[in-house]
Amino acid sequence: MELESSIKRFIYGVAIGLFLAAIAWSYSAYFYVSIPLVQGIISTLLLSTSIGFIATFGNLDKFMDNLPFL
Repeated sequence: MELESSIKRFIYGVAIGLFLAAIAWSYSAYFYVSIPLVQGIISTLLLSTSIGFIATFGNLDKFMDNLPFL
């Protein structure tokens, strides 16, 4: 596995993790459930880095190739 490809996959995974965390945080605001700022930042970092590692070490190329055009 090339280093450049791994870094690119990790960055894409982190971006997806940040997007999912933003959606979760917005739903908590919609349902009037307040998440403390520190807890929100820590959970966002954990979610984004874990998805980044999954994207780096997982074999997502086959999965991405099999998705139909939207």
